[in-house]
Amino acid sequence: MNTPNKKVGRPRAYTPEALDAKFEEYVEWVKANPVYINKVSAGEIIAVPTQRPLTLVGFCQFAKISKDTFRRYEDEFCDLLTHVRVAIEADQLEGALCGQYDSGIVARVLHLADRQDVTTNGKDIKQTPAVTFTVDEAAASIIQSIGKMTVAVKE
Repeated sequence: MNTPNKKVGRPRAYTPEALDAKFEEYVEWVKANPVYINKVSAGEIIAVPTQRPLTLVGFCQFAKISKDTFRRYEDEFCDLLTHVRVAIEADQLEGALCGQYDSGIVARVLHLADRQDVTTNGKDIKQTPAVTFTVDEAAASIIQSIGKMTVAVKE
């Protein structure tokens, strides 16, 4: 029989404090471990260190939790994980704005879009029906006879 004070289920891998400390550790790891990009300079290939972006996927991998676990933790540790998401998004956005990260990829990851509706003013597009017309019998026979004609070319 379950008592009200007894916890049921698998214990959490992280407490809010431990998850916060893990995020700070992740940020330090990202700073200490740049990505090396090959650039050509004076005919030589040089590995140039480039700052690694903070990502939610990267943090989950670093903390050894799934994205689903992160989402479940969000329900319990709302303020902390909102801070984590905001810090990651700020890093990505600032990196894209200063040209450090690819702005197109960051825009897709952050679900940003620059859309302008220049044709419908926000209204649904209505399709116009196909144009139909009626031709009398004499006109129809003329049109059909033109389609059957062949043209002889004189040389």
